Amino acid sequence: MLYIIGLGLSDERDITVKGLEAVRSCERVYLEAYTSILMVDKPRLEAFYGKPVTVAHRETVESDSDEILRDADSVNVAFLVVGDPYGATTHTDLVLRARERNIPVTTIHNASIMNAVGATGLQLYNFGQTVSIVFFTDSWRPDSFYERVAENAALGLHTLCLLDIKVREQSIENLMRGRPVYEPPRYMSVSLAAEQLIEVEASRQGNVCGADALAVGVARVGSDDQLIRAGTLRQLAAHDFGAPLHSLVLVGHRLHLLEAEILRTHAIDLDSLNRTLKDKYKLEPFQSALGRFAAHQPRGVATRRFPPLQRRWYAQRLGADDSVLTSEWKQLLLSWKTLGLIAIPITAFALGTWQVYRLKWKLALLDDVNDRMHRRPIPLPLHVTADEIARNEYRRVLVHGVFDHAAEMLVGPRAMEGEPGFIVVTPLVREDGSRVLVNRGWIRRDLKDPRARPASQPAEPVTLVVFVRRAPRDNAFTPKSDPLSNEWYSIDVPRMAARSRSQE
Repeated sequence: MLYIIGLGLSDERDITVKGLEAVRSCERVYLEAYTSILMVDKPRLEAFYGKPVTVAHRETVESDSDEILRDADSVNVAFLVVGDPYGATTHTDLVLRARERNIPVTTIHNASIMNAVGATGLQLYNFGQTVSIVFFTDSWRPDSFYERVAENAALGLHTLCLLDIKVREQSIENLMRGRPVYEPPRYMSVSLAAEQLIEVEASRQGNVCGADALAVGVARVGSDDQLIRAGTLRQLAAHDFGAPLHSLVLVGHRLHLLEAEILRTHAIDLDSLNRTLKDKYKLEPFQSALGRFAAHQPRGVATRRFPPLQRRWYAQRLGADDSVLTSEWKQLLLSWKTLGLIAIPITAFALGTWQVYRLKWKLALLDDVNDRMHRRPIPLPLHVTADEIARNEYRRVLVHGVFDHAAEMLVGPRAMEGEPGFIVVTPLVREDGSRVLVNRGWIRRDLKDPRARPASQPAEPVTLVVFVRRAPRDNAFTPKSDPLSNEWYSIDVPRMAARSRSQE
């Protein structure tokens, strides 16, 4: 069995109980050490797990995975990943290689920065695409991430920026000479990432990540000394976040009121953050908004209060004096006028949603009808059932037989382009003696007598290509047809079939 186990974010204790049991059952344990790092060294992991740990660098995982998978079909092997196992595509590739060898794979998940970033107070479902920021060099300053950030910004979504890690990196000279000499590890800081973002914005000019853009820097998330600070990119670039690992979040314009309140608790400079929130996001502190609300309360109502639940919400959660929220204000907020105003956008949204779904249904129906109408004609079955009619409606079918003109029925009056007339329905007698009703189309009123239109009365057998249609429904204003006198005001298929001994 190959176990792919997430270790969490901080130290050896972040592994799950299930993951720890799996590690202790394994013959070999590998630690992936290039997409992220834990904040403790290998000896501490080995002491906690009770197992020797082999560090697997990038070249091992990507080029020498055979060693990791050796005998994994007969013994347990653990592959440990900082954070969650599937934070990097390399680990998915390892799973595919194992399955090619019919090695069972069990994944044990854990927390990663992708969900732990919620510690900033920003709501996870307000995040868009995640991007990576790499170290700039003198000759390479990649900014391909900018389009993803711009797309998120256009939707008002936050952007999580994963910051570069350089572990076992070789210099160009050592790489060219084939010498296994590696540079010291480097971990991008929030301040450096902020500087690079500002530089990219100066080049791109898209107003996405300039010096005044609101952002949140995080360091050592999940540890006892995790640090979260909110401010502009200019402020983050000047702030020391300490030891790695770091990440950065660019804040989208759809910032929620409660998200803003949490960011205030992480502010580098609260006054500056409040100005940014007011100017760019139109958000003010709860206390200020409620203070203006209290200034307009009716005289003498401050002694009457909301029930305890509402008091706790406003006084404890919002930090406001709940006496400003009186029973008179409660009655005002819940009055029929307020409810009516609330109902208007809800109703409009519901109707709009219904219209969108109806449009999709209509377009799909039209596509289906168009497809059926252009298919190759098929022979009409000898016995036509209601299910076959529904299944083949709008299909072209071939039918051969002789018209029974003596049983012809005229439906009407029906007008076409302002001229009165009738729809002609005639039974067609097929070779086996069965009959089907054929809607032959519209004629003018002066052609009601068959003798006035001899060309429409062929006596020889005919082969027709016709569309299969279900009979239209009558409305409440359509008069009742009279089969005995052969007077038809609608295409009443059952009664017409009975009169002409045809199939329905």
